[in-house]
Amino acid sequence: MSTISTTRPARLTAARVIKLMHAACVLRCSYSPTVWALDNGWEVSAPVADKVMTNPNVTGAGDCLFGPELSQTFRVKN
Repeated sequence: MSTISTTRPARLTAARVIKLMHAACVLRCSYSPTVWALDNGWEVSAPVADKVMTNPNVTGAGDCLFGPELSQTFRVKN
């Protein structure tokens, strides 16, 4: 991740999140309360996370018993 700036952009869009995911970031969800964040620590809003998850190049990482659509971790497909 050395090629990506560590300064958080003012607004994380779905396109920016996917670009970061192409550079090896992972989108994760934690509960109680529900929070979406990249593994670099940047919080992602729920509407942006929803858009990212609908991208055909993004898939669940398999950390769910009932299918990738219920996953808590998402990666970009290779």
